[in-house]
Amino acid sequence: MLNNIDHVVYLMLENRSFDSVVGWLYKDDPQPSKFVGADATPTYQGLQTGSYSNKYDGRVIQVTLGTKGETGNPGISAQPLRVTGFDPNEEYEHVNQQLFGSPDNPTEANPRYGTPAAMEGFAYDYDAWSESWDQLDQIMEAYTPAQLPILNGLARAYGVSDAWFSSVPTQTNPNRAFSLCGTSLGRVNNTWNAVEQFQTPTVWNALSADTSWGIYYHDIWHSGQCYTQYTFPECTIALRNGEIEPIATFYSKAETGTLPRFSYLEPKWGYGKGKPDGSGFYCGTIGGTKYGVQGNDYHPPTWMGPGEAFVNEVYSALVANAAAWQRTLLIITFDEHGGTYDHVDPGWGAVQPDKYTGPDGFAFNRYGVRVPTLLISPWVSPATVFRSPSAATKFDHTSIIATILKWCGVDPATAGLGARVAAAPTFEEALSTTARSDVPTFTVPDGYADQGQDCWLSSDESDTIGAGVVRSLVHQTTSIEDLHARIRTLLDQQG
Repeated sequence: MLNNIDHVVYLMLENRSFDSVVGWLYKDDPQPSKFVGADATPTYQGLQTGSYSNKYDGRVIQVTLGTKGETGNPGISAQPLRVTGFDPNEEYEHVNQQLFGSPDNPTEANPRYGTPAAMEGFAYDYDAWSESWDQLDQIMEAYTPAQLPILNGLARAYGVSDAWFSSVPTQTNPNRAFSLCGTSLGRVNNTWNAVEQFQTPTVWNALSADTSWGIYYHDIWHSGQCYTQYTFPECTIALRNGEIEPIATFYSKAETGTLPRFSYLEPKWGYGKGKPDGSGFYCGTIGGTKYGVQGNDYHPPTWMGPGEAFVNEVYSALVANAAAWQRTLLIITFDEHGGTYDHVDPGWGAVQPDKYTGPDGFAFNRYGVRVPTLLISPWVSPATVFRSPSAATKFDHTSIIATILKWCGVDPATAGLGARVAAAPTFEEALSTTARSDVPTFTVPDGYADQGQDCWLSSDESDTIGAGVVRSLVHQTTSIEDLHARIRTLLDQQG
């Protein structure tokens, strides 16, 4: 079935769990029409399957049908498309708390092998001294399909996995490393400034010699390079068959049907520190450096609307060329859950990719939190839900590497990208044997694309310290004054 695909487009978004953005996809009829995988349970594993909650300080905080964004401040209106209002914790220690801890038994440690995750520590981990109860409760709020009609519309019109897990129970860099290299080289968290490099082969180095490719980005990340090229420098070695260009190049080639075989898309990175009153997030410039930016990557606490607009723009560009679209597969996923709530235990049994281990005996043998993964193509039937073809091994981001390698004629087991990639289940069974003739279309609600426009930064604006450093500082600081002080210290050190 992979032989029917000439072009693969891979978009990885940021920091949303499955429940957070597609948990209510099949709350009402019609239910999915096709289930694929070893687990044939004919029920979408979303939030409609039970009553889910966390307990904290004597309160039971239920998952909500739709986000409210209440701020606890009568003078500030609700912002349902900017939930959560603060950026949740996403580091390894915090994810351990979210999965295995509780208010009565907090923990940041790696548990004994096989320990089930109760998923009861999200509210406790999200608490901060400045939050009102309304703001804390946002960690249990989940978007409806009406609120996110593009992501949910594509998931229903094509296919989504309800059993796909991030590769590591932690934050962005290690998970993106697994998604492109099959390993994080033993790292379980970003470095202090998030500007780090993984000196290890990438999927681009393993592609067959005749596979053309492109990386298309919005922003320069560091040292004049986009995030992916800088962070995974060995991809540059493979440039004889590839290109690394701004996102406008992707749109132009998609519409003219001239995309390379494999396209990888970077979103525009969003970040910021939520304002205590819940009215928005801090954004501005210090010494030429932006310390809060509205992106289109769905990253909290920025607005969700631009992400919806971006996903629709990518899809619209691909379907604009009818002939090329008939041979195209678009893959959309999220790198990690970013601290947002999910009710499904990720489980154990992940394959350790190499010799590296993490803190307190962590052997990279359990998965990260569940995230949405969508397959969008004329070769995907409407309302498909797909799961791993293996009862023993789950889908994680290395399954994308393995499937792409199989598609271009490379055996994942001999690709040199580690044991996790070698053993990863692939998802070609989610594709059909015949192509569809219909092309669903979607409408971005009015105002979505312009949300946060006052905090939008063009890629050619100056960045004295570097976007990665500033984004990391935003995560670390406890107040805007502390953020200012840290940035000024860095500027002083750089003269």
